[in-house]
Amino acid sequence: MEQQCIRKAFKYKLKPTPEHEQALERVLWRCRTLYNTALEERKTAWERRCVSISYYQQKAELLELKADVPAYTEVHSQVLQDVLLRLERAFQPFVRRLANGEQPGYPCFQGSKRYHSFICPQYGNGAVLDGGVLSLSRIGRIGIRMHRPLQGTPKTVTIRREGDGWYACYCAPRCRPSPFR
Repeated sequence: MEQQCIRKAFKYKLKPTPEHEQALERVLWRCRTLYNTALEERKTAWERRCVSISYYQQKAELLELKADVPAYTEVHSQVLQDVLLRLERAFQPFVRRLANGEQPGYPCFQGSKRYHSFICPQYGNGAVLDGGVLSLSRIGRIGIRMHRPLQGTPKTVTIRREGDGWYACYCAPRCRPSPFR
């Protein structure tokens, strides 16, 4: 019998201390800065030389970036890689429109009011849930309100700032037998 897999998200409110809130804000600010800087690099390369810079080229430059700007060592490497992947996904429609002869438009630069989240793409490497505490690499252990049990094994954790505080969103695949044959 064939299995049907769906992803289910679980959203929990974080209870950060003031120090944790500052650390989360710094990570979010650095992610937004990296996104905008990488977008500027792609835009400049395209306008000056008609060269498209890939995700892998920018990902390879992260070690150099961390050596030049030590503040980026405070952010987990997979979080930074995911920022570049987010930019890659935003840049793909631009390239597709160019190939189809349509009017292309660059992705937008992200202001502080538009960039609200960062993703730990591998649960267990950078983000681990231990009872009522979320351990984030290079940030610390943050209390979390578990209003319902987490089902399945999480794959990714998204940390998101909203109007009333910080949230952790776990994405967990759930597989079950398909009702259709």
